[in-house]
Amino acid sequence: MAESFFDIDFGTGLASGVLSAFLLFVAGRLWVHRLLPLLRRWAYRGVNISGEWKGLGTGYTPAHGEWSELVLRLRQDVREVRGVVTLRCRSAGHAFDVTLQATGTVTEGYVALSLSPAGDSIPSPATALLKIEDRGGALNGQLLYRHPFLDIVDVIDMSVHRAQAGAAVQVRVASVAPAMSSAAEGAPLPVGTALD
Repeated sequence: MAESFFDIDFGTGLASGVLSAFLLFVAGRLWVHRLLPLLRRWAYRGVNISGEWKGLGTGYTPAHGEWSELVLRLRQDVREVRGVVTLRCRSAGHAFDVTLQATGTVTEGYVALSLSPAGDSIPSPATALLKIEDRGGALNGQLLYRHPFLDIVDVIDMSVHRAQAGAAVQVRVASVAPAMSSAAEGAPLPVGTALD
């Protein structure tokens, strides 16, 4: 029995429609998950805080022998930040170590981190707001956390710096040409102008 012209066109149209939908689906996924993030990374002109940071922190009124050590291991993708924060606190009556998963954002020279306990760590959620200083060489601000023994919200004034002395600060400057021409004319450079 011979197929009619309508049956052949319908089958061909259906197959080409399914194939087109599949190709559009693959192209959309490729655009959203591969090409668009690559384009955003290329166009981003801000500071990159990826890497390891170490420093010390103190409470508002630290007692004799009280100290906090902080280690941040951060990975930045454009404005999003993820990583791990290790907090070691020591005082006369208490000593504890907390490992926290960090997620956050970099916005207008500040890093906002939301920190939640990782693995078998003491359940002590925290949040931090840090100012990016020295062109990405230091993070200074405050860490608020639930004290694991006193059942209070405690605060640590913290200052962390890049762990490796030779670590290169990664800043992408949009254009240095206007700053160079101002320098050539003897005019003062704007604060924060990068010439290296």
